[in-house]
Amino acid sequence: MTERRCGKVYVQSDDDRVGSARCRCGDPAVGECTECSRMVCADHSDLWQGWRVCDRDLAIARVRARSAAAAEERRREEEAAAAEAERLRQRTTLLELADEDAVWILYARDQKRTQQEIRSAVHVLRGLTAAEFTDVCLYLLPYARDPQKQRTGITSLSGWLLTGSGYHGRSWFLTRKGEWHRSATAGTEQGHTWKKVRFDDVEKRAVIDEMSWQQSIDSGIV
Repeated sequence: MTERRCGKVYVQSDDDRVGSARCRCGDPAVGECTECSRMVCADHSDLWQGWRVCDRDLAIARVRARSAAAAEERRREEEAAAAEAERLRQRTTLLELADEDAVWILYARDQKRTQQEIRSAVHVLRGLTAAEFTDVCLYLLPYARDPQKQRTGITSLSGWLLTGSGYHGRSWFLTRKGEWHRSATAGTEQGHTWKKVRFDDVEKRAVIDEMSWQQSIDSGIV
């Protein structure tokens, strides 16, 4: 007798004895189970992922598939819960940052920041006085980037520009002498029109809020 499997679904043979194979119920077999190799009829078997399987092994396969699907669903739910817990932790806890690290997070845009980093930096810098904030900027900004030149009337300013696409049309320029200048005409072809300002706590808060807003935009948080 010669036999061969056709897609492991039916048994085909040139031997007449195969035609007399019976299922356990007594009906003529249409093939054999690819799991247990028992001969099965159409009523006591079915195709499972392209293979003929007896009703007993089919029930086991379905139970295993449901268990695997349930385990996968639990895994996704656990991952979602862990991600939400991490988001909650970042919203409710603050990092311990040095003053200069806080300025670096909000000013240097070389990499994306987390919501926790931005919130922590804002918290630290809001606790500084306007003079302390200026001193920290003067210490840190030379490490962040080289000084720039800005024209104001017939004079020239040398220092650091604090601006961005998310700055709501406002910009600030801190000179190397520690003087603050503000502009409300950022991005024009003529450049910035600078006005020297008295840098107080209100002005400091505005600078910090604009810097944090820009970092949030650059990091895809808002």
